[in-house]
Amino acid sequence: MSFPLFLRRGRPAAPWLFALAILALPYHGAWPARTVPLSTQLADLVTQGRALDTQLASITLTGDNHCTELGSANAALADYLASIDTVYAGLGAPLTLDTASLASLDELSNLAMSIGGRAMTLSLQLRTLSDSAGLVEYQASLSAMLRLSDDIGSMADRILDMANKILVMADNIGLMADRILVTQQLQNTNIALTQASILATQQNMIVLSDTLGTLAYNTPLGGLVSNGNALVSQLGAVSLTATGMDTQLAGVEAAVTTYLNGVVALYTVVSRDSALASYYVNGDTLTMLGDLSGIQTALAAALAGYANAINQLAPLTATPVLADATASMLRLTQDINVMSGRIVEMGDGIIVMADNIGIMAGRIVDTQALQQTNIDLTQDSLLTAQSVTVGVIAGAGL
Repeated sequence: MSFPLFLRRGRPAAPWLFALAILALPYHGAWPARTVPLSTQLADLVTQGRALDTQLASITLTGDNHCTELGSANAALADYLASIDTVYAGLGAPLTLDTASLASLDELSNLAMSIGGRAMTLSLQLRTLSDSAGLVEYQASLSAMLRLSDDIGSMADRILDMANKILVMADNIGLMADRILVTQQLQNTNIALTQASILATQQNMIVLSDTLGTLAYNTPLGGLVSNGNALVSQLGAVSLTATGMDTQLAGVEAAVTTYLNGVVALYTVVSRDSALASYYVNGDTLTMLGDLSGIQTALAAALAGYANAINQLAPLTATPVLADATASMLRLTQDINVMSGRIVEMGDGIIVMADNIGIMAGRIVDTQALQQTNIDLTQDSLLTAQSVTVGVIAGAGL
């Protein structure tokens, strides 16, 4: 989920939290063959993550080194993100989970939380230099610090995406159900702590900024808000039955995928623009970003309700219908987690490049706080949905 830039991404944010619930876009093509065992690839990511955490912990910003140190930190984090993306891209079904892989996912979650805390510490160090640093270099360091928090949010999102994708592809969920739930609970706790660190980092930088038109985004954002509210109503009208839950959830999947594609399309545009230019943040843009975070919370709550209904109907449901329904639920939690992360990342991308942060500071902080609350609620609902679904799979021997 990147996090809210607001977490950094909520990128704070875009938020974004560690129930084993965020996944990437559904993929329907041929998966590349994996030549290195997954457990080895994840262990390598842990090793690289520890090195990055150690590098950030060793930094002490001074008036002479703040630009170069933050530049090096950004470069190292970008390399780590690329490594995570490489492992993610190579995931393919079928996949058998083992305790070593789950232990590595736990450690990656812990590292994301720790790295988020390192960034918050660096932001506090940078605040102490505000009166002594040269203006040009200091502004560059502010931008680098915001970018660092944004990328940490992206890193946390990608780790969640990867964990979700692994869960969806696993062919031994029932056997590993208890261990999977432990990992989900740990990630849920760590993502909340990571987001809090990112939010604190961003707010520290907002305080230091003195001074984009995002109006161009308001029309597509308004469309996403309108379509999102309609999707919430559609999901709320679904009442699952023992004989039709598979087709009912297939219809829900199609609607959620269509909406997710719209979110990702706008996210792609914002990401491209934020790499090239700065913004003047419009208040309506912030309002709609807050609305989108509320929509994702409502969608996640609907999934939690579906999971409870499936659990109650499972004894009355034919095995093929139940298998298709639970598979749809895992994919739905994945898609809504991805959606949540991309919404946070959009907000992050806009705030990172804003040149009127000082003027809009109050509104930005309010939006961040709202997104933080909504992302917590979203993650709790997705964790519930996944945990109940995994329990059904284990109980039914699917």
